Amino acid sequence: MVGLACVDATYAFNEQELKFAQALDRADFVQWWHRNPEGKPFSVALLRGDSKSLFYPDFVVCMAHMPDEAPLLRLIDPKHDTKDAQRKSIHQSRYYGKVLFLTKDASRFKLVNDDGSVGDVVDFDNLARLKSWMRNTQPAP
Repeated sequence: MVGLACVDATYAFNEQELKFAQALDRADFVQWWHRNPEGKPFSVALLRGDSKSLFYPDFVVCMAHMPDEAPLLRLIDPKHDTKDAQRKSIHQSRYYGKVLFLTKDASRFKLVNDDGSVGDVVDFDNLARLKSWMRNTQPAP
């Protein structure tokens, strides 16, 4: 059986997002991931921390935080605006845990800290720093 779906611009990647998606493909701790389009019936939406509006993190990632633990679904959202990331990060999902916000800095992504400042570089060849951040912010059991 083959399933087909219409694809629209909500699935499009910019250059950095494509490189990040390819890094997720290579990461041994990532079981699977998918693009989380905005406003679809199957999309993951979270309540913003600064309003009653919803937002749609760009990536849903199923990842193993530790080798012998069951994988968890986590959310990652590349942002152009660190202030927007800071406002959205106020709310934390009990199911997905803290959303990892990234921002583009020159030709690479960096982690966005809770205060909106720019943190560590995300090395697309080694996502160990990303995995560590995710492990430290996973949802409570």
